[in-house]
Amino acid sequence: MSSQQTYPLRLAVLWQHKNSFDECGLDIDDLESTFHVGAFKNEELVSIGTFLVQKNKKFKEKNQYRLRAMATSPTVRGESFGKKVIDFAVNELQKRKVELLWCDAREVALGFYEKMGFKTIGDFYEIPIIGKHKLMYKKIK
Repeated sequence: MSSQQTYPLRLAVLWQHKNSFDECGLDIDDLESTFHVGAFKNEELVSIGTFLVQKNKKFKEKNQYRLRAMATSPTVRGESFGKKVIDFAVNELQKRKVELLWCDAREVALGFYEKMGFKTIGDFYEIPIIGKHKLMYKKIK
């Protein structure tokens, strides 16, 4: 899927402080190694995640990917659409021989990521405008 397809959910769920879809792009969105995953309900895009090559020095694994801009429409939370995004991405990451997936997880999403097999590391930290986050990771087998 294209990065532009993710913009409406990014704006509605993650970045309500932004003014338009045009502000929802990331500088890594269209890199060859970046991929976007979406889950659909009745042809409506309801959950998204963006996966990119980015190392975090806190981890020793050589082949790392980062998850950014994961969002699920509030109308379908608890219906496993976020799980579908993570499961599909993990399958793709295995094909790419990735060893570790990490993310900056919002405080409100910690429970979801823990259910998906992610572990936390360190204390909460503040991302301006967005709120409290924790570093989380999942080893890819």
